[in-house]
This record gives sequence, C-alpha cells and structure tokens, in this order.
Amino acid sequence: MQYPEDAARAANYLREAIPLMVKHNIQPNPRNFSLWYAYVSKRNQQLNNELNRIIEEHGTCSPDQSADLFRRYIIDDEVDFGQHVQTQLSKVISTLSQQSSAMSEGSGEYETFLESGLKNLEQQSSEEELKTLIGTLLEQTKQTSELTNSFKNQIEEANQEISLLRAELKSIQEEASLDQLTQINNRRAFDKELDRMINEHTENNQSFCLIITDIDHFKRCNDKFGHVMGDKILQSFAKVLGHVCKDIGFCARYGGEEFVMLLPGHSLDEAVQIAEKVRITTTRMQIKQRSSTDPIDSITTSLGVACYVNGETAIDFIGRADALLYQAKESGRNRVIS
Repeated sequence: MQYPEDAARAANYLREAIPLMVKHNIQPNPRNFSLWYAYVSKRNQQLNNELNRIIEEHGTCSPDQSADLFRRYIIDDEVDFGQHVQTQLSKVISTLSQQSSAMSEGSGEYETFLESGLKNLEQQSSEEELKTLIGTLLEQTKQTSELTNSFKNQIEEANQEISLLRAELKSIQEEASLDQLTQINNRRAFDKELDRMINEHTENNQSFCLIITDIDHFKRCNDKFGHVMGDKILQSFAKVLGHVCKDIGFCARYGGEEFVMLLPGHSLDEAVQIAEKVRITTTRMQIKQRSSTDPIDSITTSLGVACYVNGETAIDFIGRADALLYQAKESGRNRVIS
C-alpha cells in the first residue's frame, strides 16, 4: 500500500487513528498503527467494510484478525517487496560497477604513466628533470591511492546495504509465514511446504504423511469461557504440536481451531503413533480459568492421518486426510483415524 500524503495530512490521520485504537482496545504496535492509519485515510473501502464488521461483531479486532487484515490489505504482497529489494540491489550493483570501471580506468592510466615514466627516466639525466619526474610520479600514485580507497569505501557501504536488505527481507518473509496468535507456521507456509514435499516425493520417492487435527467442541469452549480463553487454548495446543513436531516435521495452523502436521520420511504407522502422542498430551493440558484457579475441563482433539500417494494433488491429499478427521469426529472424538 502506498502513502502519497504530505506530513501534515499524515499527522492528522495518525491523530484520528490513535483514539479509535484506544476506544476499541487495539494493541499499540506498528502493524496496528499501519492498519488503522489506512482505515482513517479511507483509501481501501473493502478494508474499512471488513474492519467495521469485525468491530460491530466483537467490539475489538483481535491480534489474529489484525494480522490477517494487515497481510491482505497493507502489505502489497511479497512480490512488491521482492521488487523493492531487487531495485535496491540493482542500484548497489550499478554503483559498484561504475566505481569498478573508474577504478579500472584509473589503474590503466597509472600503468601507462609508469611505463612512460620509466622510459623518461632512462632518457633524462639532469637533476631538475629527475625532480619533476619524481614529483609527477608521486602525484599520480597519490591519485591512484585515493581512487583505491574510494572503491574500498564503496564496497563497505554496499555490503552494509545488502546486509540491511537481507535482514529486512528475512523479517518480512518470517512475518508472512507466521500465525500471529499461536506463533507457529500459518496456512500460507503450510501450502508452500506441502508443495515442496510433493515435488521432493516426485523426484526422490520419499514418503511423507499428513496429520489434520482440531480441538473437539472448540466453539463450546469459546461460548463458555470467552474468546480470550479460546485464544489461550489455541496457543497451548500449538505448543503441544510444536513440541511433538520438533526436529521431525512441520506444523502449522490451518485455520480457526484446525492444525496440520507434515512428517517427511515417516510411514503411516509411525505417523499414527505421533498423532496418538499429540492426542494424549492434549488431554493432559492444564489451562486455568481467568476467574478462578480451576482448570478448564479436559480438552481433547481428533486427528486424521494419511500417507501421500504418488500422483495425488495437494487438494486431494488434504481432502483425504480431512475426511479421516471427520470420521474421527463422527466416531466419538478424541481419537485417531488413519
């Protein structure tokens, strides 16, 4: 998203945005400032409509919802940022190229001058002529040294610029791949990883499995304990997945209360054992209520486990695992179906 306004108008927008953020209990961070700045500037009616609907329904905009709106409406997508990085790198390379050409031309001129000086040295014999020649050689040497130092400084500046661009790109990529509420991978990151694994299977025939899981009766928990506790349940469940999945696979929040795990190099039986570990660990989670020290009733999860079949599309593979999850729900929940 572009910001064409001048400093005065930008300041007015910011003064409008801050009271609204306070009114709706919006956390004051750079992402939310950008979101509400765009809202008061009214440059994207679709964003305003969606934000108005969320505020009307919930009285606020949760961190998860804010992150989603930010990704869809504020960041013009990684492609635009990639173009920005490419432009900046092109400028750096162009500067280095020009400096390198100047350095090369200067070095060539200096070499020519030295050859000429040696010839003159052989031909000249008077003290005055030798002094003049030596003085000229010293001046040319000084100029070449200055050119070399200038090029060295340009290299150092370019390295700094490239390091900053690399860090900025890494930060944006991580931001785009992270679920803000649970701090694990998001749907976008999962789609990329699944495509990568399918391609790897096609090339190397490496087996891998998919687990789709969600929290049983999550809507009931939300209604009974409130959205804040609902978020806490999702965060705790994500930690369970992250712990179980550590060093052996990839986990992500697929959407709402649904999560996924990709397990490369695992057979179906091995994946089922991992799913059972998730199920059992989930039942042992202790999440205390806000109004008391009593823990929330036992939380359970249902899981569907599928092993990738050669030639299967990503959509078909996910659909098959999701159907198994549905079977686990229909069979009484708190179980693994493969």
